[in-house]
Amino acid sequence: MSEKKVNCLNVAYIFKTSLGSINGSWTEGNVSTVKKITLPNGNQLPYVSGQSLKYQIRKAWIEMGLQEMLSEVKQSEKSAGVNFTAGDPKKYLDDDLLGYMITASKGGDAEGGEGKKPKGEKDTNRRRTAPVRVSAAIGMFPFRNDRDLGTKSKELTDGDSGAGGNIFETEIYYNYFKVNFLIELDRIGSFQDFELHKDAKGKTDNLIIEDKRKRVSHLLNSLSHIWGGGKQSRILTDISPKFLAITFQDSKAPIFLETLTVDENEVLNTAAINEVLSDNQKIIQYQILGVQSGIFKNDVLKELSKKEKSNDLSDQKLKNDEAESTEQSNVFTIQTAFDKALEHINTLNF
Repeated sequence: MSEKKVNCLNVAYIFKTSLGSINGSWTEGNVSTVKKITLPNGNQLPYVSGQSLKYQIRKAWIEMGLQEMLSEVKQSEKSAGVNFTAGDPKKYLDDDLLGYMITASKGGDAEGGEGKKPKGEKDTNRRRTAPVRVSAAIGMFPFRNDRDLGTKSKELTDGDSGAGGNIFETEIYYNYFKVNFLIELDRIGSFQDFELHKDAKGKTDNLIIEDKRKRVSHLLNSLSHIWGGGKQSRILTDISPKFLAITFQDSKAPIFLETLTVDENEVLNTAAINEVLSDNQKIIQYQILGVQSGIFKNDVLKELSKKEKSNDLSDQKLKNDEAESTEQSNVFTIQTAFDKALEHINTLNF
């Protein structure tokens, strides 16, 4: 493995939904559709946008009790405007990790999109590209046009219950989704003048390493129990990892982005994972894998654990060899994998 300074944390995982409608698209008549991407063969894969995933991360931080570390989201005064934050990455966790864009009107008032700050508070255009890069979560199986039928009953109203309620439908799916986060560690808690309010330019120090580590830890903790999406009141969805790969790298490369696959028999392609890990040992300084049992139809833990063959076939010897090889291959339960990553973060300088 490489001995260069770690500048990248790569987190890739698979989550499963037995029945979901996580990220909606346009409503077509009385049908609520889901976001989909069309393949060259005409099949469509459902996906969850990166924007939606970042919203769930922000929501998870609130649930973790980190509200005071988050920038207030302000609403634009204009109907065509967009919501915006304070744009203060030193003070706020979300502005640091998830980025922002603040624009200024001709008069110099700060805006987020079109939203103005209080009159007299002059500002300049500034933006921070998110150090936490996130892919869309892409489904692995084609959308099968499944729909959930619903009615808005008139039984408890003054309407004619015998006539039935208003009919509506929601697109739903059974699927496995893959997602990749690439975290630029060398940018966490580090700021450039063009990202800052004009009064803070040249006057803002970078965060100390302890605070940088805490912010990365908050991100990993949010991913370990993340849930949410659309239609949660009646189609509850768990979007936390069921397979997890974490690598600490000295090169910013999303090595798992096109790697994770599950076939129609719900077998995880462990050969591809082993290949990617082997081929990228020059840039990987530390790696951790996690898997939840009972999800995939193959023995993922066994297939990802490199075992040495032994002529001693005693039961105890085999058990010892298996335990040792599992530890060496860094394959754990999901939560243990996150815990190992958190421990390793606290040993790094970035």
